[in-house]
Amino acid sequence: MMRRGLLLPLVVLLLATTLFGCAPKAEPVVEQGAPEPAAQETVAQPAAEESEQEPAEEVAETAEEEAEPAGEEAEPAGEPVELIWIMGNPGQVPPDQAMVEERLNEISVAELNVKVTTLYYDNERTTLALASGEPWDMVFTCEWFNNFATQARTGYFADLTDLLTTVTPELYATMPEVVWEGAKIDGRIMAIPVKKDYAAEIFWVFDQHFFEDVLGMTIPETMSFFDIEEYLAAAKEAYENGVEGAENAQYPLYLGRGGVGGLTSEFDMIHRDVMLGIPYSAAGTDQANKIELVVEHPDLYDRLVALHEWYKAGYINPDAPTLDVGGGGLGAYSAVWAGQGFYGADAIWTQQTGVVSKISKFSGPYLSTASIRGAMNAINADSPHIELALKYQELVNTNRQYRDILRYGVEGVHFNYLDDGTVIRTEQGRAGYMPWPFSQGSYSLSSVEAAEDVEVDPQMWDVIFDGYKDLVATNAIGFAFDITPVEDKIAAVQVVVDKYWEGLCTGVSDPAVEVPKMIEEMEAAGLREIQQEAQQQFDAFLAQAAG
Repeated sequence: MMRRGLLLPLVVLLLATTLFGCAPKAEPVVEQGAPEPAAQETVAQPAAEESEQEPAEEVAETAEEEAEPAGEEAEPAGEPVELIWIMGNPGQVPPDQAMVEERLNEISVAELNVKVTTLYYDNERTTLALASGEPWDMVFTCEWFNNFATQARTGYFADLTDLLTTVTPELYATMPEVVWEGAKIDGRIMAIPVKKDYAAEIFWVFDQHFFEDVLGMTIPETMSFFDIEEYLAAAKEAYENGVEGAENAQYPLYLGRGGVGGLTSEFDMIHRDVMLGIPYSAAGTDQANKIELVVEHPDLYDRLVALHEWYKAGYINPDAPTLDVGGGGLGAYSAVWAGQGFYGADAIWTQQTGVVSKISKFSGPYLSTASIRGAMNAINADSPHIELALKYQELVNTNRQYRDILRYGVEGVHFNYLDDGTVIRTEQGRAGYMPWPFSQGSYSLSSVEAAEDVEVDPQMWDVIFDGYKDLVATNAIGFAFDITPVEDKIAAVQVVVDKYWEGLCTGVSDPAVEVPKMIEEMEAAGLREIQQEAQQQFDAFLAQAAG
């Protein structure tokens, strides 16, 4: 586990802040989750010691203020300032973006005299925009998109450390200190985390009708990664026997080149591109602070072996390493797929895929620097409007009306509120406005999404954060590996990883044959020197933390 003195206060802070800080008066609370990790989106709190209640009380007082729309006393004057926000690409620019943006700007002009233009860029175009000097004021960043540590150290992002508490104290109060720690690079806050599911949880996502109604199987709330095999076998058998309703189950685990979602979820990844991380299974042991090559560790290797067996059994499509699309949230049908989510994400995935989904957790909750940095927004260090952009982010993260429009679109056109305060998308909403909700700002501020034929808990965020009492974490919270001394070696090793990984993560390659060759080539490219450098930096980080 984490350093003993840190873990309990950390959990109490997460529980207290998320429960009180995410509960504005009118509507129930919401979520995050990409099916990023997934992918691809709550009840009673445990009692805390009296000394541990102070942070919760402070945040509770702030929460009532957050329930009201953010505003400024001064009347707006002059022409509105135009800000540019680069967000992640959900596959296309939402067709109704202009309509939604017009409604959003009505509010932001009244509150801040600001208009915002949103650009939906993929990872490559986003990094190119930053490198080329293209105009922008705010940008989505995380560990897996527009890499936060790399871009922050390059100097693209403004230092927000002092401004947060002086210019936007309401924004700062929405999240506990441990979350802001995760947003630091070299001790400075360089981005605004999205308030969401801070601890990563990975789920199998089932076609509920197919598995429960057609096959008569029971989907449990939790299972292991390997327990999915019996469901894959039953689906494949039904297809081969011509069972009605199994026509699309020829390959029940339909994958693209990215493989199975959450495949490396059992590790706190120190550097994903070269596959270095700390296994969560080592927490609390004498190996807790050892950085491992994850592909040679049984917590990942055994999954790769299982994937290859499933591939040989015909459960996985043979062309998986060549496809950009994949199951579920990646643009193709799959009877079952995996993604990062949370309790209640089945409603979100149902809306995204058009398939009534039921979920079963197989990993987590795991807290890490990467999970805290799973979605953030940074401000351009060269923007002439840094403070105004920060105030705009405060509006996004404290005004539920604005946040709901940003996520769902225009009420009555793209979505409607139900009697319990949850949100149901309209047909036009599903077709015309489906941005990444986890990239926009406080996920847990926006109203909970409902879906037809899916049971939704309006208080789902209470359940999510209550579950964090059982979270596991390593000692690497706040650690960021500075790759500068080994940057060339990392580039060389990444070439090797790219050569082998698509075959391994889709099950096409036999790990018994390919993993030893992969490791040999990684070592020749400088892997062990990178590992040694990362370990030395981490040891220094731990020593400094210990005082």
